[in-house]
Amino acid sequence: MSRSGILLDIQGLYKDFRGVEVINNLTLCVRKGERHAIIGPNGAGKTTFFNLITGRYTPSRGTISFEGRPISGMAPHRINRMGISRSFQITNIFPGLSVLENIRSAILSKKGIRWSFRRRVSAMADVNRETLDVLKLIGLDTQHHLLAGSLDYGAQRALEIGISLATDPKMIMLDEPTAGMSIEETRDIVSMIDRTTKGKALLIIEHDMDVVFSLADTISVIHYGTVLASGPPDVISNDPKVKEAYLGEDKAC
Repeated sequence: MSRSGILLDIQGLYKDFRGVEVINNLTLCVRKGERHAIIGPNGAGKTTFFNLITGRYTPSRGTISFEGRPISGMAPHRINRMGISRSFQITNIFPGLSVLENIRSAILSKKGIRWSFRRRVSAMADVNRETLDVLKLIGLDTQHHLLAGSLDYGAQRALEIGISLATDPKMIMLDEPTAGMSIEETRDIVSMIDRTTKGKALLIIEHDMDVVFSLADTISVIHYGTVLASGPPDVISNDPKVKEAYLGEDKAC
């Protein structure tokens, strides 16, 4: 593979926990602006893989580079400031803050602005403008005054993605963004993801193959902690190795 245009470059990655190898010689690249889906059975190592990229775990071996700079073992907040933002399987918002305050907190963090009684956040025009822009982007501008914890599940997931977008990332990572959603909620969140991530690299873990095929340019199949196959959706859907591994079972993806 040509190295030009590569944003995230992962080579020979390993991670073991007390002798149990969860990630095993995993190599994968994400290009600038690419929409890359990660699929595989439960326990395949997908979330561990995300945790290694974002600094929650340190690799046992191997390298992770972002824009040509090594980030393996770097603190999560430093990785975030380099341009990688992430959502989680379990909604990760501040339920006791308003919708607006959730987004504004992320923007303040991005700008490195700390709270001070001498500085009224409400008077910071640029921060407030960016906050409202994000709220409109995710369709929550009319609910900005509500406590985040009072939103329905779909809106909470949209807010979490909004928090990720508020840091203006170069790559956004979504861990099962449609898990637990109704068909209608799934349709709405997929439309929002499609709209809001244009021009950014997207790395998404997802079990719903309709979602995967509607969003992804590239699909990588993780099996026993390594990449079994990687390529365009039509290639992956016809790959004999993938068919053999999953025997056509929907639950495998």
